[in-house]
Amino acid sequence: MDFDPPSNFSPELMMRDAAAYRPLFYDPNTTFYNGHDDQHPRRFNEEVTNDWYDFLDGKLTREQIAAFMLEGKKVAAIANSSSPKVKAFERFVRLAHQVDNYACTPINPWSYYNNPQSDTPQKTSEELVEEAIRDYRAETNAFLKNRYAFQALKALFYAGNRDAFERFFGEVEPNMPRNTLYYRALGYRAGFYIEVKDFCNANLLYAEVFNHVPAMRPVAATSLTLQDEKQWEQCLRAASPEQKTALWALLAFRTGDNDRAIRSIYQIRPKDPLLSLLVIRFINENEDRRWSLIGPPTEDADPKANRMKEIPRETFDLIRRIASEEKTENPFLWYAAAGYITSWSGDYDGANSLYDKAAGQMKAGNKEAADQLRLLRLVNALSRITEVKGDNIERLTEELRWLYKQNSYPEYGKGGMRYKTAIEQSATYLSTLYAKAGRPELAEMLDHSSEKIAQPGVVDKLIAVLENPRTPMEKLIVDMYPYTAEEFYFYKALQALHADQLIEAEALMKKAGKQGMTELYTNPFNDYILDPLDAHTRKHIKEAKVKYTPITLIQKMREGEAKIARGEEVYNNSLLVGNAFYNMSFYGTSDIWRVPLLNASIFELVPCYAQEMVMTSPAAKKYYRMALKAATTDEQRAKVVFLSIKCDRNDCYLGPIRGRALCDNQRSMNQSNSPNWLDRDGFGELMRYANTQYYRDVIRECGYFQLYVAKHKR
Repeated sequence: MDFDPPSNFSPELMMRDAAAYRPLFYDPNTTFYNGHDDQHPRRFNEEVTNDWYDFLDGKLTREQIAAFMLEGKKVAAIANSSSPKVKAFERFVRLAHQVDNYACTPINPWSYYNNPQSDTPQKTSEELVEEAIRDYRAETNAFLKNRYAFQALKALFYAGNRDAFERFFGEVEPNMPRNTLYYRALGYRAGFYIEVKDFCNANLLYAEVFNHVPAMRPVAATSLTLQDEKQWEQCLRAASPEQKTALWALLAFRTGDNDRAIRSIYQIRPKDPLLSLLVIRFINENEDRRWSLIGPPTEDADPKANRMKEIPRETFDLIRRIASEEKTENPFLWYAAAGYITSWSGDYDGANSLYDKAAGQMKAGNKEAADQLRLLRLVNALSRITEVKGDNIERLTEELRWLYKQNSYPEYGKGGMRYKTAIEQSATYLSTLYAKAGRPELAEMLDHSSEKIAQPGVVDKLIAVLENPRTPMEKLIVDMYPYTAEEFYFYKALQALHADQLIEAEALMKKAGKQGMTELYTNPFNDYILDPLDAHTRKHIKEAKVKYTPITLIQKMREGEAKIARGEEVYNNSLLVGNAFYNMSFYGTSDIWRVPLLNASIFELVPCYAQEMVMTSPAAKKYYRMALKAATTDEQRAKVVFLSIKCDRNDCYLGPIRGRALCDNQRSMNQSNSPNWLDRDGFGELMRYANTQYYRDVIRECGYFQLYVAKHKR
């Protein structure tokens, strides 16, 4: 997606055991990196299925276990089994389903508007609580006893009986293995502490959960309750070192105070992986604030924006100090992070020095780390360039070739290297530099836009470099550019056609390669009352029996113009040549202009440099007026008058945007399909031929003319 924040720093690749912390990576759009935490009903499905599969010694498949336990389906293999373990599983699941009826009450999100009390969860019945406790006490198998203990605690929690929960928890805790079920039970206990506003003990329990159950880290992160500094200090005094680091990480996640959290965790446990998490979050968050990650530091007009991009000196020094001391569990990450922020400050040599130290900490054969460092070095090298000077950009050709070969799309969703920002921003930045250096053709090829192509002389310069790239960098840019010299020859040929320069157009079209030899579907010399703008108006357009290519079309038009010049059948030849010119336009039938460089599905998207050429038909009108002078009947006159009216209409449509720089698909609010042009002379001229069949055909087909006639009959 295009909503990914700008980033060159890949958390999944920079952090060891990244999957365990992935939901807590930075995301500017949602609370968690993988979206909102909506895993509550299924968070542990895979784990509990695997636990029961191991307990049952393969007597049931994982699919059978999940179907019965998680989906409530009937499973014949369970109903027909005589295995004691399978029967024990069946009995346990039936109890667990009863508890879940209270724990997993479905909530209708619209119920508040109908009946605020209608979806209030019911409390677990005393009978069910007592049954769960009895089953726990009666069970002798350690695996089953552990699970009955959890079900009893779960039932007590949803019964809302805090005192009974604490008594039973005190009974079972000494014998409970410190597994996921234990820490899930701690989560219930923390919930009771919050209920009585004992936030400190609740936070300590959530810190335990955070440290030991990766799947519950989002729960712990959103459940941490912060009041004031006094309460916070009280929690820290009561916490173990392991709990303290978790609390600091949770605080940073909730408040964004990365500096304080990093500083505190580093003092407690320098090798704690949470330090890696926090420095990665810090880097990614600041990337998002800067937005432009390639190029020298820039000043925005908005002071607030500048402040947001600034890294506090204390944090800058802290990250560099931690990197230099090499006490963390991932020195490579810290040197890379220190180098990156040093590059942001404009100290590119200092950044390179830190990247060298990062390389020294990189494990041999770690290609992902090597690629990450390579990317950061390239970003640093590009950022130090402020102008095209000598071969300063040429020296980066091979590194840029490597970058542009990378896939920029699957990175965020699948945890790959983040190449996209560097690919896009490097091209844009180099385009800016080349534009300043007087190389508009290279600027266009790196960052395509209609404005650049519209500049005088750029098309010829594009053709020159596309046909003969002189340097390795130019060859790389040519390889990346989506258009060819032949396509620009085709464009120039259409320009010459529009100007009725047929000899030049033919010469250019012969250089246009396959585009100049592609057969046209329709006969471009035919005329129609209706333009083929939709399925309804296209249905009357027939496939040509004699096919033309752009080259043979021009040649045939030259023959027609020569006959006109000699005075041969001037009406017919003028009409045919006029039709050929008209059908080359957006409104015509030949679609000759529908090539990748020019194509647009709707009027507003025709590139600005081609609007006049594609949207108007002055040459067609010229030949229609010639035909009018040579006409000998009213039927002939009616036809060419109407066809010239269509040229006026098209010109009127373009009028509001002619001369405007409407490039890159930007739409002007001034554009209008207003039929004000009806009041011009064209239709009045056509009404002189009301005695003709062609006039009646136009009345039947043309809504605009119907409006005009109705208006002038009043």
